Amino acid sequence: MIPRRARVFAWALAPLCAILAGCSLANGLGPTQPPAITQQLVIRSLERGLAQLDISRFAGRPADVEVYTQAGNQDFIREFVVSWLKAHGLRTTMADPSLRLKVFASVVGTDRGQTFFGVPAFQAPVLNVPVPEIALFKWERNRGLTELRVFAFDGKTEDFVDQLPLGIGRSRADDFTVLLFFGYSWTDVDRPVP
Repeated sequence: MIPRRARVFAWALAPLCAILAGCSLANGLGPTQPPAITQQLVIRSLERGLAQLDISRFAGRPADVEVYTQAGNQDFIREFVVSWLKAHGLRTTMADPSLRLKVFASVVGTDRGQTFFGVPAFQAPVLNVPVPEIALFKWERNRGLTELRVFAFDGKTEDFVDQLPLGIGRSRADDFTVLLFFGYSWTDVDRPVP
């Protein structure tokens, strides 16, 4: 039997401990949104999709470039695509272009998947105690995907001139956990784009 004085002391101390614990947990910095790995996956897949495009047939001709996206940071994607095209020999102009290029970024994004063998994290019934995840094998897959379509139109008449083959870029970052403690990552986001 616990003495009455000890029980009263414990009940008085419990709220103070809860307040102090709450204060210590509230001072952390939150991660950026979207997370850095998502940003890396998107930009690498975009670079790899652009590298698939053969823009040599448009070299030397002044072109007006318009970029259309369905989702994501549209201003960033537009500026990156136009800058990449300029860096690879495309002459851009808005005044009297001989070509109008319409670049459609029909897909720019990431997907996530997971394979898991083990015991997932859960709240123990009755005691209401959290039980951590016990992973015998866990594979978290993060994929970046970009699909680009480029249509060329005459700068004056707006008549269709040409269409480039679809430019597809992919990137990946995987995290593995084996037997609870052994983890490693595999990614291709650090691999340079040719």
